[in-house]
Amino acid sequence: MKPLCELISTDILPAVRAMIAKKLIENYGLSQKQTAEKLGTTQPAVSQYKRDIRGYKTGIFKESPELMKMVNSIAKSMASGEMSKAQSTVFFCEICKHIRFGGIGCRLHRESDPSLESCEVCFENEHLYGKKPGKKSKTEKEKINIKPLSKF
Repeated sequence: MKPLCELISTDILPAVRAMIAKKLIENYGLSQKQTAEKLGTTQPAVSQYKRDIRGYKTGIFKESPELMKMVNSIAKSMASGEMSKAQSTVFFCEICKHIRFGGIGCRLHRESDPSLESCEVCFENEHLYGKKPGKKSKTEKEKINIKPLSKF
């Protein structure tokens, strides 16, 4: 079994960087080199993001307006120079928390390992992951839609 953090780091965070890279290039007119500098990566990585070779698993963002809003906000702040690479770390952590506690993480984790159907580890150990946004009650957690994600 892969921990949720591993799934996020291998699938989701590259997708976030890819989406931000595309927005910086397409919406804000930055070059691949400028985009790489803003993201703290290399120009070849940005080229791969742009061509959907790396970071292509963006399906969960299309299903979550809140995640898209977060990505758009990061891209806008990076493009305007309001956000440094160091400050962006906090926003990436907020995305991870939203995934972990918003039900999307549960769906990802259950798809990777169906034996996790009744897993509550994140909710039972929130002290390990930082304060979750908008604390959910047990009833709300039970209402989380755990249908499989659409194809990435």
